[in-house]
Amino acid sequence: MWDPRIAPITISHVYWKQKPAFQFREDEYADWVLFAVADGRFRYRIESFSGEAGFGDLIFCPPSTVFEREVLEPVSFYFYTFGLDSEGDEAPRPPVHLTVKDHHRLASTYQYMEQAMQQGLAHDLRQRRLEHYWQDLWVLLSVEAERRRQAAAKGGVPDPEMQEAARQLHQYALGPVAIHEVGLQLGLNAVQFTRRFQAAFGQTPMDYVTSLRLQKAQALLTETDLTLDRIAEAVGYESGFYLSRMFTKKLHLSPSVYRKTHRV
Repeated sequence: MWDPRIAPITISHVYWKQKPAFQFREDEYADWVLFAVADGRFRYRIESFSGEAGFGDLIFCPPSTVFEREVLEPVSFYFYTFGLDSEGDEAPRPPVHLTVKDHHRLASTYQYMEQAMQQGLAHDLRQRRLEHYWQDLWVLLSVEAERRRQAAAKGGVPDPEMQEAARQLHQYALGPVAIHEVGLQLGLNAVQFTRRFQAAFGQTPMDYVTSLRLQKAQALLTETDLTLDRIAEAVGYESGFYLSRMFTKKLHLSPSVYRKTHRV
């Protein structure tokens, strides 16, 4: 569980994009490190903890601890080294593995971080902006931790079936996806699936898929010169016209305005 008293002190941060393999299968670091995954997947082992990490996952490794890792799919991630405001056995420490539920908010934070790193800003200005975005990430972790505590106090427990549903929706969001079939695989009709998914994640399965598609569309608008029709095809929509409608409805500005104001 994330402890809101954790107060990280930034040491360095680097963004690695589409890394096909790690230079070393295992490593140790003098400081705390965070691997915040923006895309792709990798397998890891830290002390007695092991698993896989993809978008939405944050992996923390303590100082002087062996960090084993292997890329499963070319991985883009933020590599962040930091110290803690207080040390000692009683000081709150990050868990090894955290998963952020609010993918839309997280993707927006990551996008602004990537832009700040790539915009050629003066060093001091870039560092101030990055520090602001990192603090935004810590706030997001604290907010979600508080929600989990409140749910536990009310007798709520994580819903593993909905977590699996979210994983499947994330995997297939950019292609043809039949949301009702994901529910049927869990023995749920459309109404039951929607209610349980919304209870677990605060949004409907369709809204979840839409947010993933629009996140990818935002990235393609700023990083490529693809036409709107080509972007629509890449994110799972039938036409640029339909993408434009959804983009404007959800983000309150058109794709063309977004591209113009967010490109350097």
